[in-house]
Amino acid sequence: MSGLETAIRNALARSERANAEVRARIYQSARNALEAGLRKQEVNDPETIAAQRHRLEETIHQIEAEERAQIAATVASHIRAEPPAGARAEPEQRAGRDVRPEPRLDAEPRMEAGRPAAAAGDIGAIRPERQDGFAGNGAGAAPAATAGEAPGFRPERVARARRRRGRLFSFLLVVATLIAAFGALAWWMQTSGLLDDLQSGADDSRPPARVSGEDFSGEDPIKKALDTQSRFSSDWRAVFAPSETAKLSAGPAGRFESVGTGDGPAVRITSANPDRDGAVRIEVSPEILGELGGKASTVALTVQAAGDKPVQVAVECDFSTMGGCGRHRFTVSERTDVLFQVEFDRSLSPSEPGHILVNSDITGGNASVNLFAVRILPGE
Repeated sequence: MSGLETAIRNALARSERANAEVRARIYQSARNALEAGLRKQEVNDPETIAAQRHRLEETIHQIEAEERAQIAATVASHIRAEPPAGARAEPEQRAGRDVRPEPRLDAEPRMEAGRPAAAAGDIGAIRPERQDGFAGNGAGAAPAATAGEAPGFRPERVARARRRRGRLFSFLLVVATLIAAFGALAWWMQTSGLLDDLQSGADDSRPPARVSGEDFSGEDPIKKALDTQSRFSSDWRAVFAPSETAKLSAGPAGRFESVGTGDGPAVRITSANPDRDGAVRIEVSPEILGELGGKASTVALTVQAAGDKPVQVAVECDFSTMGGCGRHRFTVSERTDVLFQVEFDRSLSPSEPGHILVNSDITGGNASVNLFAVRILPGE
């Protein structure tokens, strides 16, 4: 038992040994170390276990008696001599307050509820002594652990509560999260074009609908739409109406048919080829072509995608001796007006009708568009 005794004394020397609670924890740690050592050595004999526990309790009682005697001697040395008659006995009262009540130590080892046995690192190499003849080979008692074999014996420490995180850190985290959220929202509004749509709606001078187009000949197309109910004046020349299907002719990979829609009658154009073979030709009279010479005129087609998805429409011109106007491409979804400009030499006066070619799907997806009207505004 010399190993446990030395470990207990070393632990008391490193701790607040005048505190009875600290000493009680050290004694309990020694009991736990003894139980762990017995289990590690697979000691199952009840008599041997009882003997080891009894020796430990005797050692604890002996050390506790020495500690109490030392505390009493320390207290007595600090008590002042009794003052003369009539003087106040304040020093004795102060000395009495410095003495703390000592806890009662049980003779038998105690196992605290819910507390696991001390780990091997808490007791170092301390092992309980064995009685003679206990070892399986019949040899004598194993020597007790020395003081140098128990350097890791430590009393139990009271766990300290964790410090709460500062409120400043939480506040900064919330602010950073809000800034990131607003930044992501602003980026989405900028990239999605929502701000442009809102600005366009607030400006009454701009039409609500827009059509994107591409001019394959290098000319800049007119990227705006007109309200067919109020913006087409009498100056516009009517080229085609849904009832005038005689003015239409389809290529080998194109077709057309008259249909009724929620916006009125229309002609549905379907192109199975993205080239001219899939286009539908719309006749333009020589009289209207004669008004286009030497002027920058505007051509307008009122169209609508036949399905739920947008389609890409291509429009070309074949104005007899006046020539062409390049190829223009537009993305069409709802009913709208697509426009582009043409300009020809004044000296040309065709005697034959020209044609406007409409391809309903230049991607070759066999999509269809509804054609409501074709108009031309001669320049001035």
